[in-house]
Amino acid sequence: MLSTAEIQAMRGVLNQTLPDSGTIYRRDAITSDGMGGFTDEWGASGTVECRISPIGRTPTEQIIAEQLQSVSLWTVTLPAETEIGPADRIQSSGRVLEVVAPLPRSWELCRRVVCQEVR
Repeated sequence: MLSTAEIQAMRGVLNQTLPDSGTIYRRDAITSDGMGGFTDEWGASGTVECRISPIGRTPTEQIIAEQLQSVSLWTVTLPAETEIGPADRIQSSGRVLEVVAPLPRSWELCRRVVCQEVR
């Protein structure tokens, strides 16, 4: 077993490898657009250091709204215990990424999430 001090030291080293900064957004409200649809309203919940890495070399294809569309998937690495969940968004380096799922870990040295790019 690792001690708390060892885990903290490992987290410190890992945090030094996060070269970017990103803003986490959460959906604040859903408002009617007056035409039968809706608009999401997003609010910034904080800024964190991060590392963004593509999953694979090319976008994958998925059926979205009954149409085949290209989806770019990314892994975002954040400091351990960062509060982020599915449907939250991260804006960094000109990209807006929506969290699809967290990647679980035994010892949380960092928080990693799978995201898809919002176009």
